[in-house]
Amino acid sequence: MAPGKIREQNLESQRLLDENEQLRTALESSLDENTQITEDRDRLLRRVAVLARELQAANSAYARVREAVVAPPTDTEEELRRSQTEEELRVAFEELQVLTEELEVANAGLHTVNSELESRVAERTRDLMEANAALRRSESRLNTLIEGMPQLVWRAVDGGEWVWASPQWWEYTGQTDEQSRGIGWLDAFHPSDRDAARAAWDIAATEGRFDFKGRICHAGEHRYRHFRTRASPVRAADGIIVEWLGTSTDIDDLIRLQEQQSVLVAELQHRTRNLMAVVQAVMSRTIKGSRSLEDFRRCISDRLEALARVQGLLSRRDLGTRVSFDALLHDELSAHLELDAQGNAAQVSTEGPAGVPLQSSLVQTLALAIHELMTNAVKYGALASEAGHLTVRWEEVQRDERPRLLIDWRETGVTDIPAPDSPPQGSGYGRELIERALPYQLGARTSYAFTADGIHCTIEVDAPSDRALEETVHGSQGFSRPPYTGGRG
Repeated sequence: MAPGKIREQNLESQRLLDENEQLRTALESSLDENTQITEDRDRLLRRVAVLARELQAANSAYARVREAVVAPPTDTEEELRRSQTEEELRVAFEELQVLTEELEVANAGLHTVNSELESRVAERTRDLMEANAALRRSESRLNTLIEGMPQLVWRAVDGGEWVWASPQWWEYTGQTDEQSRGIGWLDAFHPSDRDAARAAWDIAATEGRFDFKGRICHAGEHRYRHFRTRASPVRAADGIIVEWLGTSTDIDDLIRLQEQQSVLVAELQHRTRNLMAVVQAVMSRTIKGSRSLEDFRRCISDRLEALARVQGLLSRRDLGTRVSFDALLHDELSAHLELDAQGNAAQVSTEGPAGVPLQSSLVQTLALAIHELMTNAVKYGALASEAGHLTVRWEEVQRDERPRLLIDWRETGVTDIPAPDSPPQGSGYGRELIERALPYQLGARTSYAFTADGIHCTIEVDAPSDRALEETVHGSQGFSRPPYTGGRG
């Protein structure tokens, strides 16, 4: 996944966490306000109860006084007590009126508080329900985002102690949530990377970020893969880091592609240098063997086309297809002859196992040798007349416990066979390439001889072992020696 996409996902996760925190704060504030209103109501209820008791006591006193006033007086002393009682009655009555008014005020206040409380409770209940619904939606989006990410997501506090890990972490590493907490997550990393991970956490708070590359063990595959682990701090309002939100991203394929790219670039540079050297050598030998400018133009054009064909084969190998001898031979036959739907040509027989791989270090030179043999067969040999026939056989053999590819090229029905000491027909480059260049460059065993009615040539080169073949596919295989340019091999 692109770094920009990962940053967007991290920012979205942070936004959802902030939204959840704001919702929790609003809920706590609502609960605090509801608690305060409830306390005010309780105080009013207690005040009403006190006033009710006082009113009851006043009513009792008032009743006693009235009983005393209604009774007829018996003497002067009794009349005096009656007068005092009337005064007490008047005072009690006034207090009763005051208490009644206070009770009415308290009841009115209580009614108002109750109404306000009911209204606020209803409002807060709606807010609470909406906030809870929003919180659930937010948490659902966050969970969907986290579970849909290819990254392994986690949360930690300062020092790298994890407090939570996503299901992706459990599935990938095989650790449980409990096992990954604290510094248990380190057990999933390669032992050689654990000290570097701790060192990255030691400077994370200072730098304001955590960034580390290390290998994490895949529980299912039982092997380590490269990951880039990064985290961003979550800060409180005062700027203090309260936790870290992090992801671990699999970059193993990217690293391997980068390594492969480096190998391919190095091989391309190496192959280009070799190709230029081969072209220079071919041109030099073609110039020496050409009788005229037209002869040079024709010969160099044919040989450069042969080089172009072999570069096409090598390009297929770069895409993962191995260059095999039968594919090389087929390309050369199709360049000179008309083939049928099965890939066969008149006057030509081929026999050998399909798919015998060739090391890239010998493909170019071997292709030039086959091209020279084919060109001579068409111009001067078995394919120059209808009476001739070309047979090409190949097989894998063992020489000194090493796999080798043996190629047998046999032309028959050739009527005009030159004497052994006669000058070569054409430039003589093909025979020199086979007898000298192949042994010099490839360590090949070769033979080239005229028979009674044709030509017999054998070429034996190294066939790659499994290890060499792996190096051919993934590594650079160049010439072990510079291209042959003539003279002693």
